[in-house]
Amino acid sequence: MSLLKVENLCSGYGKVDVLFGISFSLSEGKSLGIVGPNGVGKSTLLKTIAGEIVPKSGVVSLLGEDITGKKPEDIVRLGLSLVPEGRQIFSGLSVTENLLLGLTGRKDKSSSKIALEQVKALFPVLNTHAKHQAGMLSGGQQQQLAISRALLSAPRVLLLDEPSLGLAPNVILDVFEKLKEIIANKTAVVIVEQRAHLVASFADQTIVIRDGQIQATLSSADAKNQELLRGAYFGPGS
Repeated sequence: MSLLKVENLCSGYGKVDVLFGISFSLSEGKSLGIVGPNGVGKSTLLKTIAGEIVPKSGVVSLLGEDITGKKPEDIVRLGLSLVPEGRQIFSGLSVTENLLLGLTGRKDKSSSKIALEQVKALFPVLNTHAKHQAGMLSGGQQQQLAISRALLSAPRVLLLDEPSLGLAPNVILDVFEKLKEIIANKTAVVIVEQRAHLVASFADQTIVIRDGQIQATLSSADAKNQELLRGAYFGPGS
């Protein structure tokens, strides 16, 4: 059974339709990349899956349960967390206080202490800067904090919207190495990225969205084919 299944999803804002008939599935410990030009609905897709936008039609299932249109906080408790674009940490709170907020969506509170130690082991910088205001961290450190906060709700599926945004190349590589560890621990990961080659090389599969629809599904091996990747991203004749 798929951890996450999206079937014929249509979504948008008010009378504006953005996505048309999006379908994919994701299994435990697997990764899916989502790429495409600006404004094609990549972030809209993640927000719809996470419950921040109610879809116009279609079904989103998590562990076989229909979660379509459920409240975001209920979806988190069911096992899906979103790391939003821009990280959206609470800059005036300490690193520890930000992490504690991540525990509010956790079903099993008895294992909270263990979970905190696990994310600090994955991202040691959080332990080093535990008492510092989150707004004083570098961009890469803030991204690590945002990912850790999402992990503390014990998600089976982790969604990330533009995790490389504003980060230096070496920091991006560090973040993606940590994502490999998260996936190795059987958490499924969905990544929206502007860096098509990066995510296509990283993910087990990558879907290319253009004009609100899936135009291609690429394997990690396809990332080596620049012509194929460019054609899927920009369309025929690009």
